[in-house]
Amino acid sequence: MVFLHGYLESLNIWNSFIKGFPAGFRIISIDLPGHGRSGVPGPVSTMDEMARATVRVLDHLGIQKSFVVGHSMGGYAALALLEHHSDRLGGISLFHSHTLADSTAVIEKRTREISIVEQGHSNLLVQQNIPNMFAEETRNSFMEELHYTQRIARQTTDAGIVAAIRGLMARPDRSAVLASARVPCLQIIGKKDKYIAFEEVSMQTVLPSGSARLILEHSGHMGFFEEKELAAEGILKFLITT
Repeated sequence: MVFLHGYLESLNIWNSFIKGFPAGFRIISIDLPGHGRSGVPGPVSTMDEMARATVRVLDHLGIQKSFVVGHSMGGYAALALLEHHSDRLGGISLFHSHTLADSTAVIEKRTREISIVEQGHSNLLVQQNIPNMFAEETRNSFMEELHYTQRIARQTTDAGIVAAIRGLMARPDRSAVLASARVPCLQIIGKKDKYIAFEEVSMQTVLPSGSARLILEHSGHMGFFEEKELAAEGILKFLITT
């Protein structure tokens, strides 16, 4: 299993979650370009480049095929893997992620975020965005996890943030790629997600044969913290039964 983190995160975001899987599973987590200990490849960190970086890690480790779990931006990278390197996949999980390109409104929001970072105020993004990733009604129960996520986010360089935002803005719609895929997909959706509308994702995403959806009723955008056991059990069951 390969775990790909989201925007403003690093491989460390998965540390507590992956402990919920049996010892027999080989689990790998990767710092995507511009995050954690991975360098910034250029002015734009495209999802395709993130997919290529993942393949390079797998090649280095001698892994031919894997099941890839991608959180948010990591899910977009998983879809790029599906399009360009499907022979390396046994399946994917889109964890709070989807196939659609950015809407005009989201592109405008991301453009404002680039401006904020370029003005030297990246910490504002951390202060504003991270709390909104947790469901409002249960946020106070996850303050330790929220602050942990903020500490990880603050380690991301301004260049890494801007390159990732530009890559997110540039990604294509991959709905057709997923719908025609020959490997199964587990889509995990947070009912309280403020970043990905539940109705939009559930109505517009066509999954390939053998796929499934897991709805986390009490989660926002951080289900691997908010409903950790349920999410881990869902992934494990999907792996065993597909």
